[in-house]
Amino acid sequence: MPDEWDEPHDRDPLSWRIRRWAAPVAMALSVAASIGAVQLLADEHALSTTPYGDHRKPRFIVTIGPTGGPLQDNGPEPWFQVHSLQSGRKRLTDSVQPPSPSAGKARELLAGPEGTFLVASSRDKPCESRIHRFRLAGDGHATDIAPLHEGVIPSRVAGLAMSPDGDRIAFATTPCMDVPQPSRAALTVLDIDSGSRRTWRTTGPSVIGEIVWASDNDTLGYTLGDVRRNAPSADGPVNPGFPDAGRVVNVAVHALDTDEQGTDLRAARRLFRQPDDSGWITSAVMAPDGRTGYGVMKKGRPPATIIFTFAEDEPMRVTDTIASKPNTVMLFSFSSEDEPRYACLGGIDAFGRAVDGEFLMISSSRLTCGSTYAY
Repeated sequence: MPDEWDEPHDRDPLSWRIRRWAAPVAMALSVAASIGAVQLLADEHALSTTPYGDHRKPRFIVTIGPTGGPLQDNGPEPWFQVHSLQSGRKRLTDSVQPPSPSAGKARELLAGPEGTFLVASSRDKPCESRIHRFRLAGDGHATDIAPLHEGVIPSRVAGLAMSPDGDRIAFATTPCMDVPQPSRAALTVLDIDSGSRRTWRTTGPSVIGEIVWASDNDTLGYTLGDVRRNAPSADGPVNPGFPDAGRVVNVAVHALDTDEQGTDLRAARRLFRQPDDSGWITSAVMAPDGRTGYGVMKKGRPPATIIFTFAEDEPMRVTDTIASKPNTVMLFSFSSEDEPRYACLGGIDAFGRAVDGEFLMISSSRLTCGSTYAY
């Protein structure tokens, strides 16, 4: 890969929902979605984007792999499938095979502006990833499936984010390993028209996630966290049954001007830094203005989940504190009336290796962005 490769508890205006399932689980998982989720509108020819304020029900769902069986019985496993959600029932409209044997397994789906969809795929031998673009026809069939240039990315890819104008995409990369190891975080921006790439990195073991563009199409937000072995924690080990390579500490949100010189991810403007002895950050996302954002934090003693907002050069502001309950999974979904974000936003590590403050030494098979909707 190229080298250029005070605590008020009043309710914040940001709307949020909490769902609880009272079922035995090994650990709790918090998931934060974007402000302004992608919304799409179908016409007679294709699907195009509309503002988040349109609250109609989705017409289609696009999902990686088989969900409800392939289009033909006993056929090969699909790359991704499209289901219609109209008429109150789920109906398969397309089952798409990989465009070539070298495409590998689909890993992430992303809906972008102008009715564009992206699918990131990878394979381990050789270690490489590809990004394809496609559209959905009005009847729910995937059309115009084509790679974004012929270049192969010699690593794993995750955390897809597309700029609001649809001109550039950003993503994290990491080496292919049988067992996850902490490595230097890397962030690549690809110009879709020219195919040119530019990469920023860190020094030392670190993770990167929550990659998202600001509305100016130039500023890119992301979280960075250091991975440290045997790092002390006032809350103690979260998942003592899992072997780990260390804890994720010093989580910060940065805003990178992608037009400026330099390749150091830590040199970008810092919007938020994890307070000392603050528990562990599970999500922190830059807002479209490139100066503010929101996040979720957990504490172990006493067990609680904290919702907060932040702004550049200001301390974090707690908006809600929710006591944790035994055998409970809490899923968070944030939304507002702002523009769509076109981002995966799968957590503080785009590859899913950071769980409740720990960097897990086990392979993560979860798909953080394995499905998307069309409206």
